[in-house]
Amino acid sequence: MKKHFCFLITVVLVVSLGTLSGFSAHLSEDVLSKKKEGYYVTGLPLVNYTSDDGFGYGVRAYLYNNGSKDDMYFDRAPYSMQLYAQYWATTNGIQYHELNLDMPYVAGTKWRLKSNIAYDKSVNENFFGIGEENSHRKLTNFTGTKEFSTYSGLMDYYEDNKDESRYYHYTIFRPSGTFYLYRDITDELKLVLGTLARKNFITSWGGRDFNGDTQQPTLLDQQRAYLTDAAGGTLGGWISMARIGFAYDTRDFEPDPHKGYYADYVCEISNKVIGSDFDFVKHNVQAMYYVSPVSSLTFGGRAGYTTASGDIPFYEESCFGFANFRRVGDGGNRTLLGYKKNRFVAKTMTVGNLDARWKFTELSGGGQRFAFSVIGFVESGNVYDDAASPVTSPKWNYYHTSYGGGLVIAWNLSTIIHFLYGMSREDANISIDFDHRF
Repeated sequence: MKKHFCFLITVVLVVSLGTLSGFSAHLSEDVLSKKKEGYYVTGLPLVNYTSDDGFGYGVRAYLYNNGSKDDMYFDRAPYSMQLYAQYWATTNGIQYHELNLDMPYVAGTKWRLKSNIAYDKSVNENFFGIGEENSHRKLTNFTGTKEFSTYSGLMDYYEDNKDESRYYHYTIFRPSGTFYLYRDITDELKLVLGTLARKNFITSWGGRDFNGDTQQPTLLDQQRAYLTDAAGGTLGGWISMARIGFAYDTRDFEPDPHKGYYADYVCEISNKVIGSDFDFVKHNVQAMYYVSPVSSLTFGGRAGYTTASGDIPFYEESCFGFANFRRVGDGGNRTLLGYKKNRFVAKTMTVGNLDARWKFTELSGGGQRFAFSVIGFVESGNVYDDAASPVTSPKWNYYHTSYGGGLVIAWNLSTIIHFLYGMSREDANISIDFDHRF
């Protein structure tokens, strides 16, 4: 099945490349007829639960400006401005507070500006090890004498061995800021430029108290010397990164596409010349394709690839540096929902996703519009030590596959809320969050 799945992802890429001119960058007539003018506000409480994070709670408030129908780019952009403020925390010690600005066609030009400032702290960040060989191993206790085929089995073991419960966890605090610019070269082709600055503070749980139990050495402690050497001599510190790339976008409506193609390539450079404590380069590629055989049914596919060289710290190795968003993987609600976040990490990573989205009803009233869709998905990914291995030695039998489904609500077209459940042979997870996963 995994081999067939990867073949389907390849077909998505090939078909997409053959249909670049098949769609317009303009919004569809249906979307335009429902698009508001001027400013409006939306927002919802943020609520989620995973065994990684515990119960998540917070709020995100959006301010939109759609401009006027007379504006030059009204029929191309989902909005003229999106500004949101977010407070989010979880019972397991995650805090992510953010101010985020997105302005397509800023000031009537062909430039798009995206920027954010974030306070990001995770007391119990996942670390399951790095590298291709490591990804083939089962979960274990801290001595390596017991193996577990499921995450629930590991949790049961921790009930009687609470001093090992932080073995796969560490604490990271990383305040950050980003500034990205996108420039239309043609209606579909865009130049991507950007900078990212982040200060990273890393703390192990080994020897610390957790709920009254002094913790045994963690996996991070056991691999610290290797991880420090691989990152050029330090684990924490400043990451200053320059990003440059291209994106090709023919999607009919970016927040909730029904047809079109999207592809991007981004090179990320971290160097001491620009203030970073680390020297590394990452190459990131992504392609997405959407088709609607009937108006209520949309099929979507994504294929992603990243590879890194140089002295890269493990917590940056785990990122897909796509043009619009940097996604954590493999594992987690944006890549493989059936596995824990950062479950599989190496210098080279792949991910593939297939969705079927069926809109079964729409409701409107009081100036608000809601569209309801059910979704089913299957996804798979793998990690490698070498950049060429996904082609030269793909090891199909080691691909990690998950599947699931749920409900998606589109509020006033642009605000997307999803309720998803993903499963794999190792684990099962829930995601209640904003935006489609791709």
